[in-house]
Amino acid sequence: MRLSYILIASSLAHILHAQSTIEHKMLDPIYAQAQRESAREHEHANTTTINAQSLQSRQATSLRDVFALDSSVSVGGATTTAQKVYIRGLEDRLYSVNLDNASQYGNLFHHQGNITIDPMMIKDITVQKGVPDAYMGVGALAGSMNIRTKDARDFLREGQKFGALVGLGGYSNQGYRANLAGFFALKNTDALLWVNWSNILGFHAGRGNGGNGEWVTGSANNNKSLLFKLNQQLSEQDSISLSYNGLNETSTAPFATNLAERNVTLFAHTNYNHTATLGYTHKADPSNPSSTQVRTNLYFNQRSIYLKPLTQEADNNHTNDHEEVSSKNIAFNNVGYNLSLSNQFSVFDIEYGLNYQGVFVADTAAPKDPVNRAKESGHIYGGFVKSTYTPSEHFVLAAQSRYDVFNYFDKNNQTHLTQGFSPAASITYIPISSLSFRAGYAYLTRGAMPGDATLLGDSDVLIHKNLRPESIQNVELNADYSGSIFCARLAGYYSRLGNFINSYAHDHDHNDHIHTPGEPHSHGGLRQNMDSAIEVFGYEGGIGADYKGFSSYASIAQNFPTYKGYLLQDTYELGAVSGIIYTLSLQYEIARYHLRFAWLSQFTQRVKYKGYDIYNDETGFIDKAGYSVHNLYINWEPFGAKRLALRLSVNNIFNTFYIAQTSPFKNEAMDPLKPDSIRRAMPSPGIDARFEVSYQF
Repeated sequence: MRLSYILIASSLAHILHAQSTIEHKMLDPIYAQAQRESAREHEHANTTTINAQSLQSRQATSLRDVFALDSSVSVGGATTTAQKVYIRGLEDRLYSVNLDNASQYGNLFHHQGNITIDPMMIKDITVQKGVPDAYMGVGALAGSMNIRTKDARDFLREGQKFGALVGLGGYSNQGYRANLAGFFALKNTDALLWVNWSNILGFHAGRGNGGNGEWVTGSANNNKSLLFKLNQQLSEQDSISLSYNGLNETSTAPFATNLAERNVTLFAHTNYNHTATLGYTHKADPSNPSSTQVRTNLYFNQRSIYLKPLTQEADNNHTNDHEEVSSKNIAFNNVGYNLSLSNQFSVFDIEYGLNYQGVFVADTAAPKDPVNRAKESGHIYGGFVKSTYTPSEHFVLAAQSRYDVFNYFDKNNQTHLTQGFSPAASITYIPISSLSFRAGYAYLTRGAMPGDATLLGDSDVLIHKNLRPESIQNVELNADYSGSIFCARLAGYYSRLGNFINSYAHDHDHNDHIHTPGEPHSHGGLRQNMDSAIEVFGYEGGIGADYKGFSSYASIAQNFPTYKGYLLQDTYELGAVSGIIYTLSLQYEIARYHLRFAWLSQFTQRVKYKGYDIYNDETGFIDKAGYSVHNLYINWEPFGAKRLALRLSVNNIFNTFYIAQTSPFKNEAMDPLKPDSIRRAMPSPGIDARFEVSYQF
């Protein structure tokens, strides 16, 4: 298989900025990217990139499908509503997540996921672990995730100006999917309008390991998504873009959608995610490469959730086993502006810019009183600078820093002004063109901002009046090899998170002081900083091969999130523990017939340990069962790419019963660990066969 090579200097550019390139330095390549879909979806040990073709070939409908090949990423929760992403053991809330350069900040509900998007509308995802993208790294502690959606030119065949796409698919889990798109591209203008519908009536769990193939209550969901993109080239150097992505998801499920609860009131769940961006780009003058390049964008994002019990009695009397159960009508709004200026010189690049982000959240269904106003707001004002220095073909030095000011006005009418620097540096050594070694360090700061929105209406949960900024130190060593056939990567890392803001702490500090003078007192909870640091040790590695029509990739990952020397129990907004994860991906392509076969296996080892409960300051024994899941994918495009496509995927082909280890272990993480608090989280789907036919005109 022919491979296209990207130059070495982009390694550090990916570490510091996913879109920067420094090809003019004429350095040797350190990694390869397949022209056809490859099982290797990693560029470097600390960076994962997932492209649209990979998602399409797997008929991805959930985040579990999106990150299936990456052993360092775990997805907890069984339904699309409940799924949370854990990267190297840390929840995605510690990452800066952006959709088309629009921040997706906000925790709507600790029993639901934070990232909501139709996977089939994704052009690519870049996950940078440890050091975030400086341009989009506002509020990031563990890294960044940048998601780009497709545009018209991603659909059109060569020479084609207008087109349309229609697709229809059916699922063995009693569901269907339909999509319709129209697009055009002229010399300077292109536009796309794309609508998707999916309706899953529910699914059965697998068998074995304690499961008997039962129907899973609350597993049904209905999704509607829309994508609009308009790009206009104003001149050879100037362009503007306008995009809108909307998703509406409805389901009938228990209040806590990630738990397999029985004999409780069902709720009507309605979730929305609206993201709109307006961007402008000015490219550097080709005759003067050191001239200034400009990127800027305005954005708006609204994520909302509406929960309504199907019986009035539940709304009035809270008959469920969750104290906070009631109607919710929450909207989390993000507005912002980003500006980036960059210059490239012979051996030195520099980028600098400004960011603003406003966050506004309210629960209009919650009762209000003089102490609790059921809404919060926050503002972030920041700037950044980063540079890359290439003294020779064997070394690349990189450094960056952010400075951000956070102004948070909480639900108890208190103002928190926090600030901090976020410097990072790395050095990469390239002894030969196909091999590189990198060492990196980062000290990242995040100030106090709005937290779990479902606590807005809980008058028993108060906010500490003197919240301090969170900070984390990330240290990482990487090795990457990419030859014409084989590739390998290895990473070891250590993170130390201090002053973590615990939204679910009991109303006392960790020295058993009830409260400080003048501090509002609650018999419920107090959002406050933790007194000790959280430490994460971990490693990940992989090896792959691409030869003619065959490709393979095997990976392994394990991490150890600890507090006071113990692995963590369930923790909202922070992290989760899983056993060692192994993945094996095999693919064979018959290019002559445009036919691809792929197999994916994931093995998760049982984990049994004594874990620390950061909410109750106690330890308890945790035992999470191991499992293995195997998937088959067949893709056939009989007339070539971007015409007729037939796709078959069979997930969990052996119908294994399993519960994702990053799903909750208890009914409520805040409850003490005792027999009546142990639950069975919602199991993942059993065998899930999907068949899709699409045709592009």
